[in-house]
Amino acid sequence: MLFYYPAIATDMESKHKVWYDYLSEDQHQQLLDNSQLVTFKKDETIVKQGIAADHILFLEQGMVKLIIEDEERSTAFKILSDNTFIGLMCAFVKRSFDFSAVAITPSKVRLINRSVFEDAIRNNGDFAVYIVQLMSLMTNKVVHDLIQLSHKNADGAICTVLLELASIFNSQRFQMPFSRVELAHTVGYSKESVISCLSSLQRDGVLVTSGKSIEILDMKRLETISRFG
Repeated sequence: MLFYYPAIATDMESKHKVWYDYLSEDQHQQLLDNSQLVTFKKDETIVKQGIAADHILFLEQGMVKLIIEDEERSTAFKILSDNTFIGLMCAFVKRSFDFSAVAITPSKVRLINRSVFEDAIRNNGDFAVYIVQLMSLMTNKVVHDLIQLSHKNADGAICTVLLELASIFNSQRFQMPFSRVELAHTVGYSKESVISCLSSLQRDGVLVTSGKSIEILDMKRLETISRFG
C-alpha cells in the first residue's frame, strides 16, 4: 500500500533553485544536447513496467500516475506533477522500471541520456549532494505515508487520499485519475468499502461525486476524518 505525492521540494529548491541550477552552463547544455522533450497525450503510456531505464525521465509539464501491475491487479500508487523526476531511483538501483507511468493530463517529459547524467553527478559535488538528498526525501516521504495510512481505517485513508488529490490539482473540484478499484488497491481496503465511504461522505454533505468527478464541499470535515479516522 503506497501513497500519492506531488513534486517534493528540498530545502535548496525552496529557495527557488531547480535541479539544473547546480550544474555549470556547459554541463546543463550537454544534458540538453543529450536529451529529447517528448509530448504525451492524456492516458498515453510513458514507460512500461519492466523496460530498461536507459534514460532519466523528468516531467516538465503535466501530471502522471505510476502503476504497479501483477497477474491479478493493477495498482496506482503515486501521482507526480510538474517538475518532478520519474523513477529516479529505478534508474540508479535496478536499471529497469518496476512500474508503468501513464499521463493523466497532456504531459511533456524530458528524456535525458543516463550516462551523461551520471557523468554530471561524478564531476559535480553540489549536484551529487542534491540528487542524494532528493532521493532520500522521496524515500522518506513514501515511508512516512506508509506508516500514516497503516494506522487509519478505510474512511480515514480515503479522505487522506482525497485531500492529497485536492492539493495536487490545486482545486476542491477534480477528476479522479483512477478507478474505484485502483483506489481500493491503493488504500488497502475493498472496493465496497471505498464505495460505502464515498456514499457516506456525499450523504453527509462533505462532497459530491458523479462518476470520476469529485467536488469537496466541506474541507474542514474531510480534514477531521482524515486526521482521526
